[in-house]
Amino acid sequence: MHTNPQIQPTYKQIICFILCLSFLQINAQNLVKNPSFEYSKKCSKKPGNFQKDVLDWRTPSDGSTDYYSDCSPEMSTNHNFIGRQQVYEGKAFAGFYMLGPDNYREYITGSLAKTLEKGKKYKVSFMVSLADKAGLAVDEFQILFTEKSPKWSTKKSIAIDYVNNSEEIRLLRVRSANGYTNSRTWTNVSITFIANGTESFVTLGNFKRDKRTRTKVVNDRLRKASYYYIDNVSVSEYEGINLDEIYVIKDLMFTTDSYIINPEAKGQLRELVRHLKRNPHLNVTIFGHSDNEGDAKYNKLLSLNRAKSVGEFLLDNGLTFDRINWKGYGDQIPLASNNDEKGRLMNRRVEFVVSENKYDTYVNNGFEEDKE
Repeated sequence: MHTNPQIQPTYKQIICFILCLSFLQINAQNLVKNPSFEYSKKCSKKPGNFQKDVLDWRTPSDGSTDYYSDCSPEMSTNHNFIGRQQVYEGKAFAGFYMLGPDNYREYITGSLAKTLEKGKKYKVSFMVSLADKAGLAVDEFQILFTEKSPKWSTKKSIAIDYVNNSEEIRLLRVRSANGYTNSRTWTNVSITFIANGTESFVTLGNFKRDKRTRTKVVNDRLRKASYYYIDNVSVSEYEGINLDEIYVIKDLMFTTDSYIINPEAKGQLRELVRHLKRNPHLNVTIFGHSDNEGDAKYNKLLSLNRAKSVGEFLLDNGLTFDRINWKGYGDQIPLASNNDEKGRLMNRRVEFVVSENKYDTYVNNGFEEDKE
């Protein structure tokens, strides 16, 4: 969309533009089969049944990875032997030890719908949450892509040197400087890479020995182990940031009356900062939104503050005033019904569009107003 600076779009045009582009982003193809572990042979009744029960996934070693589902009293997501967590998506998730006593490890291997294409850029991502009863957090997740489904006859850590040298492999590492310590909510782990054209299976876990694994003590009264819940695994072709397309900041979820940026969203915002720094001729426009709870004037101010908080994050990370616009639309452009909390959560969002020209007639320059 290229907006004529002399023409003000109608709300019908604005709503159509935003809804159409939002659907383009939501429908990106995920190549991981059964990505949220929803499909299973049966409801697990005991720990260690991930391999037996979950479709399109397996445990590549002798470690006893776990499967949790809302259908199981014994292995419930809301109450289990190592804690509780709300499901990120659907009704199930997996759980495994990233570090246990004496180099004990657990892994999960998933099948891709097709082998990745050589030379194409892909993004792998998944959601993790540290279990309540784990005393240690790790600072790194490793992602192994292989040509064949791996199998190791051990319960201990797998050194990459042990993987068959005859097949091409790719090991990716995603590190958090402060460690993956969040046990209250889910944290996104993601990285982009160029495919070598042989990747058909993805394995997640810790391929380092205990002495090489960096850990952080989160509670010295709990077991000296690091255990994580995992959900929503994705491998998809990475399209980058296209000009004049609206993107929802996926992990930026606001509670009612809030405009504080949660830590999970900062990774996507830093990616936006890097893209804009690499392309100094581009500008960004930020749109804030709210649900329809409460007064319309208050909602418009709240949505403006949500957009402003993102703009200030971009400023704090090195961008300049002249490249950033923002505006709040209140509850005027919902993405979902406001009749339930799930829909209201989707509507409490922030979006952005990157362009060569500023959308002066589409979004007022909030930064200019602040400087006056």
